[in-house]
Amino acid sequence: MMTLLNDLLMSWGLHWGPLRLFDYVSTRVVGAAFTAFVLMIVFMPGLIRWLKRKKFGESGAKGDGAVVVDAMREGKKGTPTMGGLGLIACITASTVLWCDPGNLRTWVLVFGLLSFALVGYLDDRTKIFKGAKGTPLFVKLGIQLGAAAICGLGLYLINQDIANQLLTGADQPAGFPPDWYKKSLGGESYIVRLGVHQLSFPLVPVEYALNLGLWSILWVVFVTSACANGVNFTDGMDGLASGTMLIAALAFMVIAYLSSRVDTADYLKVLYISGGQEVAIFCAAIVGACLGFLWFNCAPAEVFMGDTGSQALGGALGLIALSIKQEFLILLVGFIFVVEAASVAIQIASYRLRGGKRVFLCAPIHHHFQYKGWPESKIVLRFWIVAALMALVALASLKVR
Repeated sequence: MMTLLNDLLMSWGLHWGPLRLFDYVSTRVVGAAFTAFVLMIVFMPGLIRWLKRKKFGESGAKGDGAVVVDAMREGKKGTPTMGGLGLIACITASTVLWCDPGNLRTWVLVFGLLSFALVGYLDDRTKIFKGAKGTPLFVKLGIQLGAAAICGLGLYLINQDIANQLLTGADQPAGFPPDWYKKSLGGESYIVRLGVHQLSFPLVPVEYALNLGLWSILWVVFVTSACANGVNFTDGMDGLASGTMLIAALAFMVIAYLSSRVDTADYLKVLYISGGQEVAIFCAAIVGACLGFLWFNCAPAEVFMGDTGSQALGGALGLIALSIKQEFLILLVGFIFVVEAASVAIQIASYRLRGGKRVFLCAPIHHHFQYKGWPESKIVLRFWIVAALMALVALASLKVR
């Protein structure tokens, strides 16, 4: 089945040949990114004005930090938050337009994005709606874990169906284990391991990937929840979370595309992901949306994404890695998110186990540097640089097996 937009464009392509370009994955990737970016540029100003009218803004300094930090927080007072609503809407719209609706991975990714956005919204509403009652932790946690479990079950069934379709006698190379797949492309024959329920490791040959079976569902719950919280911790400075997420999504877009082709999967010795090109297009939509959001979120920010955006983007990042069987690459691709989450965990553990002593001046770690007197713009830019370098390391690691 063609994508919704491609169906129309390809029918016109019968009369004007260049429109046939829209049948190529590379064209759809560019189209998804460009569409999400344009939608953000067009609709975000209206959303920002609406948020301002509703006075859904930051509360400013809390009076419990350093003087310089409190001054910075006070400067953000009144800046609209919950701009993640625009991010999620534009990513979803671009995904539906450019991804293949017949590929069920698309709908698992969209469902995860929207479900984690709901968890973030439940946090945001208590900050911006006067008199709003806080949502009980067990309700938010139940939605988060329940949505992750549904996504895990969905990915398991999708992968199992792909295995049942592709791993027939004619497509299985002689002398190889059952989950190896042979396919001819461009006159060449390639033998790859089909990515279904395995857990692969960086720098380790694909032959040693572990088959998790039904345990993969619990693994999905853990990874998506951890990623959602990691991105949420990072959302504390103008452009920090959105810029870092843009870099991570860009890296995973490349990896997803390479994994979706038997020739590059064979060359790189990674798991072959049937339908992985749709994951690449979803990543492209995130890239375009984050780029458009940065237009308004760069310092001084006109809007913040809030928990609605950070939770959704974090959950989506985890699902992307799980869909292409590169979960451990999150440690590199999402290095900043990992460090931010780890700094919070270390700070809490130190405070409880060492009689109130802290490791950092403030956690998450970007606030530690803020307390040391670093300008916010310098912290954000340096974190972006580190994120880009680690993403390049992640891409380079694909061949080191």
